[in-house]
Amino acid sequence: MEENVNSRHYLGSTSRLAGWMLAAVLTVPAASPPVWTLRLAIHYLPPATNHSQYDVVLAWPDQTWFLGGTDIGGHGMPEAERIKNGIPHSSLLPAHEHSWITAASAPARTDIWAVTFLGGYVLHWNGSRWRAAPRGNWKAGTRFTGITAISTTNVWVFGTRGRRYPGAGTWHFNGTRWTRVTGPGGGIFQASSAAKTDIWGIGNAERTGNALLHFGGSTWRRVRPTALAGFTFTHVLALSRSNVWVAGLVGGVPKLGHFDGHSWRALRMPGRTAATGMCRDGRGGLWVIANTGRSPSVVHERSVHGTWTTAMVSANPADEVLACALVPGTARAWGAGKAAAPQGSAAAAYRTG
Repeated sequence: MEENVNSRHYLGSTSRLAGWMLAAVLTVPAASPPVWTLRLAIHYLPPATNHSQYDVVLAWPDQTWFLGGTDIGGHGMPEAERIKNGIPHSSLLPAHEHSWITAASAPARTDIWAVTFLGGYVLHWNGSRWRAAPRGNWKAGTRFTGITAISTTNVWVFGTRGRRYPGAGTWHFNGTRWTRVTGPGGGIFQASSAAKTDIWGIGNAERTGNALLHFGGSTWRRVRPTALAGFTFTHVLALSRSNVWVAGLVGGVPKLGHFDGHSWRALRMPGRTAATGMCRDGRGGLWVIANTGRSPSVVHERSVHGTWTTAMVSANPADEVLACALVPGTARAWGAGKAAAPQGSAAAAYRTG
């Protein structure tokens, strides 16, 4: 079930309804260099200091999903918003889930999988409604940090250990039951698939938190490219078998790593902050997210030729793009993140192109 937000008042002002406030869709003239434009911001009330944000965005030509949550209620509450044919809809999630959605993966627009940061919840969108997926034998209150869904019968979830919360570990779902993964793949933080038998992950292995791992169809194994020696990995994005990217730090300096199907190489990156998100830019290059928490807020772009440019988000460092997704077949991308609010912060959707 979805609630059509278009019936609410949001034309240049804000309104309160059912305990939350929806900000107007903003339009900004095109600018050069490129900018990320705030399109939608939602602030949940009360309390006055409430913080909300979107951590995930999934895009198709006719619809875009924004997933995240708010810290209302102690551990928080998950939230899902869909913009379909230009109209925002608030989506009803299963009852009793808490915490916020921290990762999602979608083999198709009618097959979306998501995990909550705490609580051990796996959620599934079947094209008409969200349901709670079957639980595995992980502890209640455990945390998830990533998910990679190949199909409804091939889903991986990941949860490394935190300072305060137990990690779920790595689990695989075959459509009927969950099986825990042991060995090198048991401590993955986040992963990305180029194909069902070609998945790249980052996380813990052999008592180190800086491992690069690869699934080739039967088992996970650790990979140690000489070109990536010293990397502390922060994000991985597999676009194809011959186009895989990792981000991280080497001696405190942010860098990217690229795999062309044969070998890895390390590449320079601007700034002093490691990337925590990447997506295609629709022109053969990449959008690279590396928030510093300082003004101005920006997103980096690396062209297909290796040239770096900087796209403005806001002069306010509280306005941040945290994840991005390209609309297939276009040079338009959506960003999920947060925006400054009168009190606290607001979950925000951005767009560029």
